[in-house]
Amino acid sequence: MFFYTMLVSVFPIHYICYMSSIVISPKNRKELQFISKLLNKLGVNSKVLSEEDTEDLGLSVLMKDVDRSELASEDEIMLKLKG
Repeated sequence: MFFYTMLVSVFPIHYICYMSSIVISPKNRKELQFISKLLNKLGVNSKVLSEEDTEDLGLSVLMKDVDRSELASEDEIMLKLKG
């Protein structure tokens, strides 16, 4: 099964103080190579993420949005982990 995700970092003009990113999921390896070469020619930094990297990125987004107002006891956590 083909699975690649490309993270593209776009560095705006030097007087802007932030960086933006675009996540691209190509359909196949040929499309991935084409997009990679195109971005390279345009001088845009990019990185191909592994499946594990992509999962980590998704997990970090979920963790960012989690409700942190309630606390769980150690026993509750251990029950969930064993469950």
